[in-house]
Amino acid sequence: MKKPLILLAFALLLTGCSSHEKDIVGLWRTDSISNYVNGFSFTNNTKDAHWSYFEYKKDGSLFERRKGEYRKSAYKLISADSLVYLDSTGTVTNGYQILELNERSLVLKKAQAPYLSGKNQELYEIRYFSKATPGNKAQ
Repeated sequence: MKKPLILLAFALLLTGCSSHEKDIVGLWRTDSISNYVNGFSFTNNTKDAHWSYFEYKKDGSLFERRKGEYRKSAYKLISADSLVYLDSTGTVTNGYQILELNERSLVLKKAQAPYLSGKNQELYEIRYFSKATPGNKAQ
């Protein structure tokens, strides 16, 4: 009985990853960024030219576009809820927890290092994105 359950769980995990791989491909517009620092939060939803667009390609390449400039890197979905960015050598440069990913919205959470020394500190950033069409970029 255990073996079929393990196989079913593994199949569901693989299905979730492949679904995320399909959903993440495309152009994403930054909608807002929320920062949480030890019980205090701030949300920035003022859109300006400094906000990035992220284009995830099927081949694992990632283009970040901002104000007519772009940066190329790579991405990898390492599990159904984990996304990492890689540099040209394959070294992880950033890691995110995927809170939501579907054909229209993407929500990423990134843990951040504490500002002060000591215990019981919690800092993170949550970025909210919506799917954009390539011709609909305001840059």
